[in-house]
Amino acid sequence: MKLPALSLNPSSFLNGLNLTDRKALLLCLGIGFFIRLVPEILAFPNPIGFDTIYYGVRMQDGLVLAHWSRFFTSSWLLYSFIVPLYGVLQTDPFLILKVVAPLLFGLNVAGVYWFSRKNLGWSIHMGILAGLFFSLQLASLRISWDLLRNTLGMGILLFALSYFKEVDSKKGFILFSVFSLFSVFAHEYAAVTLVFVVLAVLVWPLLKKRVEQYSPRLAFGIVPALAVLLFGVFLRIFRFSIGGVSNIVGAGDTASGSVGGLFFLVDYLKVQNSVDSYSNYASLALNVGLLFTVLFVPYLLLVLKGFFRNSVLDSWTVLLLVGSFGCVVVPFAALQFWHRWMFMLVYPFTFYAIFGLNKLYSRVRDSKIGFSWITNRHASAMILLTFVLGIGYLSTPLLMNYVGTNVSVPSVTGTYLYFSTVPTVPYEDVEGVVDALDWLDSNMGETSSVVLQHAFVDWGQLYLDKSQEIVRFNSDVDLAVNTALEEGFESVFFVWWNQPIGWYGVLVPEYFVDVQDFGRISVYLYEVE
Repeated sequence: MKLPALSLNPSSFLNGLNLTDRKALLLCLGIGFFIRLVPEILAFPNPIGFDTIYYGVRMQDGLVLAHWSRFFTSSWLLYSFIVPLYGVLQTDPFLILKVVAPLLFGLNVAGVYWFSRKNLGWSIHMGILAGLFFSLQLASLRISWDLLRNTLGMGILLFALSYFKEVDSKKGFILFSVFSLFSVFAHEYAAVTLVFVVLAVLVWPLLKKRVEQYSPRLAFGIVPALAVLLFGVFLRIFRFSIGGVSNIVGAGDTASGSVGGLFFLVDYLKVQNSVDSYSNYASLALNVGLLFTVLFVPYLLLVLKGFFRNSVLDSWTVLLLVGSFGCVVVPFAALQFWHRWMFMLVYPFTFYAIFGLNKLYSRVRDSKIGFSWITNRHASAMILLTFVLGIGYLSTPLLMNYVGTNVSVPSVTGTYLYFSTVPTVPYEDVEGVVDALDWLDSNMGETSSVVLQHAFVDWGQLYLDKSQEIVRFNSDVDLAVNTALEEGFESVFFVWWNQPIGWYGVLVPEYFVDVQDFGRISVYLYEVE
């Protein structure tokens, strides 16, 4: 279906600008970069987000691939440039990430613009508006917070999908194939999305007996990416991948809830981790509904009003809806991390919402268009509310400098666990955690080990010598201590808060002795008598 020409009337401040595609692409890259740079500056010098610590560990380790099989089974593309970058600069890894994260977000905003131009055929101005709207949404900002591999994968995916309609040309075919392959190397979700969308676009015309719409070049162009993805799945299922030697021992209470032997399916009624933990089905359904409400209800009417048929967006949206709400339909075997699939709904929803805005501001009159009662004033209120939520999320690092609890815009709904506002501990405790681990590094002996809760493990890898053994646990400290003792250690250290702040639901057992305090963080010791 060919879309009607899109153009906003003189009310658009962009219509007076003389922009080329190259300038607009750079403008969107800059918009995304500077918006995402704001929280990094507010949080300075602390890192942002739960998973960011892990990226610091990978940079310090200096390994892109630990084994040849990881080329197919891991999303290594991000490490291929941040690890060498750290090796050259030899500076604080979190300082490097404070620049890398905004650049990746800028790549996504530029990708939104490019998709709207190349695949949807929108005007330059409409493409920029789509990028701007995307850049200030709660969902898109959340993905960029600490899911850096996910952010890179989605940015590259947008460029791959942009060339669907140009595979008949030599340049378009090469660009589609290259971006597709890089999507697989960048992140699993980007790879799955790419393959699902391509297969849907290829199979649908055959099912409808519209052979003339089948694209052999599109099928041929996806072969390299599909081959890498399938070989990676094969290696994962048969566990051929070989990892390196690790100083981390699992205590046995960190099960992900995977079922059926398939690494991408989860039983959400049994899963227990720092994000997904549901007492019953009602709790799961409530969390799903609340998160969707916070993310998309503010402008959902614009999405519904602007919905249009597009082969790429159709299949993309279906996949994301299955990933988001499948856990409500089949809670015992649904796609892993339903909340991440829901965050990614921001991509197709952005295009539908902007198209809905165009209908309003260009005064389109069509009896088939629903929600005719929505006025420009209603639309402005929706956009304003969406931006307020996004700006509120941008400001959470500033709030966390003064508040020792996980405060953020969505915290009032009980969905704050899905929004990684801090680097596993409140900002005021970051220095204490680092000092405690530095002290441990100097005071642990050969017969000592340390038990660390999941949120502290990456800190331990950053600041403890690799010869020091870490026993990892999720909620059961006693189990972790017993694991350490079974490993033959005579002294067991523990790093935790010396006053309860309500995080992670862990209490210090009475048999531990406080041996050193660092602000609100203390080092505890248990010795075998």
